[in-house]
Amino acid sequence: MLEEMTMTTKKTTTNTNSTRLVVAAIVVAIASALIVAVVAGGGSSDDDVAPVTTSSTAVAPGAAAENQPVVVDGMALEPLTDESADPAVGLTPPTLSGASFDGSALSITPGQGGDVLLVFLAHWCPHCNAEIPVILDWQGNGMIPEGLSIVGISTAVSADRPNFPPSDWIASKGWSWPVMADSVDQAAAAAYGVSGYPFMVIVGADGTVKGRTSGEKGLEFLDAWVRSTLG
Repeated sequence: MLEEMTMTTKKTTTNTNSTRLVVAAIVVAIASALIVAVVAGGGSSDDDVAPVTTSSTAVAPGAAAENQPVVVDGMALEPLTDESADPAVGLTPPTLSGASFDGSALSITPGQGGDVLLVFLAHWCPHCNAEIPVILDWQGNGMIPEGLSIVGISTAVSADRPNFPPSDWIASKGWSWPVMADSVDQAAAAAYGVSGYPFMVIVGADGTVKGRTSGEKGLEFLDAWVRSTLG
């Protein structure tokens, strides 16, 4: 009888210990998950400007498409609200690594290649349709400042809006400069604080933002703005 009681006690103790081990394992797992969540959250406030790192990768690099993956390296610029007091002027904008419509790699790295004018365009935007001929006239009249490069960025693509696909649209307009295809989630536009279309950004040879402007511009305004912005 004593031996049976001893065996029963041992079994009860073993079961109790096993239960405690399982409970402890569960507690540890929950605690680890909470720690990971806190670290991932970063504890930043709503007032912080979060660095943008990557965008949608739904389209494989190298494949022809109207949207391409865009990798953004650096802090996103604030959206432009007042051109006379642009908070982005003097800041280093993000580097954009993406592709053209045909899948060819295309990067925009501030400070490499001298001064650059970035022109964000939406195929369905009537102001973009009016501005491209102005930029072409600017080129045709020999008015583009020496050493200034131009890069177009096709963004806000929508298959159910006019002039789709943008690859055909921008070619039909006679655009002769490189064009980066923005991602589905418009990572490039968000990184440069695009607030309307067309949207232009001048990045100087020193790698900083010299100026941004939004909306349709005439030839005289465009030329005067670019020259005054470049100094």
